[in-house]
Amino acid sequence: RPIAHFWPDCIVPIIDGSNVWYRIPNGWVRQEDVQPMLPYRVDDFTFIQQAPFWAEVAAPVAPVRAYCAADAPLVTRIGHGGVSQVIDALPGEPTGWYAIADQRGDLLGWTQGVFWRPVDVEDNQGTGNVLHFDRKVGLMSAYDNTSLILQARFSGGSELQAGVFNSQRGMVGSGVWQDKEQREGVPWQRLFGDGQSVVGVYWHNRFGGPVHEGPAVQLTPLLARWVYGWLGEQSHIVVD
Repeated sequence: RPIAHFWPDCIVPIIDGSNVWYRIPNGWVRQEDVQPMLPYRVDDFTFIQQAPFWAEVAAPVAPVRAYCAADAPLVTRIGHGGVSQVIDALPGEPTGWYAIADQRGDLLGWTQGVFWRPVDVEDNQGTGNVLHFDRKVGLMSAYDNTSLILQARFSGGSELQAGVFNSQRGMVGSGVWQDKEQREGVPWQRLFGDGQSVVGVYWHNRFGGPVHEGPAVQLTPLLARWVYGWLGEQSHIVVD
């Protein structure tokens, strides 16, 4: 029976896990109900005034507002791991504000800097890397030539098609996806096939099987960031 309920966007330590559940200090929670995140400490924040640069949401969520005020109209909310381009910065108390861009590079809105941290974009020039996606079991396998180096669960959208494809880089962030609502800051887009993409998704944690909507291949933002840097421009994506 339920013994407690989480408030949205709260942070709780994960102690252990199984295939379906995470153990937390006072019980268990289903994996699909929470999103693992990197450590986040407000005290570690450093304001960056030199724009533009790419930044990811370090907090559970980053509200984006129409102008620099905590009570300004809400434009959108970007979840943990979402990535956007900071195109302007306004220092001030308590943590300053960042202006972030939409998919076209225009101003999307203003967000408090403390919710974000800068990200570096890796650039692997290797050509022997292969990503294999098994749709039947929802498993991604990464190969360095013939050596298996990583396996992880993924979710396949309805547009995911079987085949062997060349991979190319898409946008680091500031992507947008429209389903039941519009998602901004969709990060780490790898393109393949006819309009298909591998991206990080922050709006669910239901990995390991098909989903009814969203990009063709959906990974956790942290895993999508690794894939984005690890795949070279001549690498292949295989979908069974």
